[in-house]
Amino acid sequence: MRLYLVRHGESEGNISRTHQYEHTPLSNTGKEQAKIVAKRLKRHNIDVFYASPYVRAQETAITISKIIGKPVKILDELRETPNPSELNGLHYDDPKAVKIKNKMKNNWHKSDWKYSDEESFNQLKDRSLKLLQYLLKNHRDKNVLCVCHAGIMKAIIAGMLLGEKLTPEVLLGFRHHLWTQNTGITECEYTDKYGWGLLTWNDTTHL
Repeated sequence: MRLYLVRHGESEGNISRTHQYEHTPLSNTGKEQAKIVAKRLKRHNIDVFYASPYVRAQETAITISKIIGKPVKILDELRETPNPSELNGLHYDDPKAVKIKNKMKNNWHKSDWKYSDEESFNQLKDRSLKLLQYLLKNHRDKNVLCVCHAGIMKAIIAGMLLGEKLTPEVLLGFRHHLWTQNTGITECEYTDKYGWGLLTWNDTTHL
C-alpha cells in the first residue's frame, strides 16, 4: 500500500490563530492551496480517497476530487484530535486557553485522563491503530489518499511506527517536533516484508 496523508488547506482558524470548530471553513488561500495540491496528486494514480468529516477537510477534498477524478468518502477516524469544547473559538494565547492547555499537558501522561469532552491518549491511540488496520484490511494493494488534520496525522504516524508500544510521552514528542503546513503531503508505504515505512513528511514543494 502507498498511503498519502494530506493536511487540509489553510482555514480561517489558522489565520486567526484560534482553536477551531468542526465547521471552521477554508480561507481563500486554503481554497487555492487545495487546487494546487490536487494538480500534483493527479499524477499519483489514486485508487481510494477518504477525508475527515470536518468542513475544512471536506472543502479541500471536494476540490481535489474534482481535479483527480476520484470520489471522496468520509472516514470518521480521520477527524482531528478534538480539543475540550471550552477551547473552541479561543485565541491560542488567551489566558483561559493557556491555562487549560497547561493542565492537559501536565496530565497527558495519564493514559485515560481527560480535561472534559476531548479524547484521552488511549482513545486517540486506539482510533489511529483502528484506522491503519482498516486501510490494510480493505486496501492493501492500493494507492490511498486521506485528507485530514495535523494532529491526527501525527498520531497516525506514531501509531504506524510504534503500534501498541506507543506511549503518551512519545506521542507528545511527535506533537511538538513534527511540524506540518497546510496541504503538506506525507507519504508512507506498507510492504509485507518490512511493514510500514515513512517515505516523506510534510512535502510542500507544490506550493
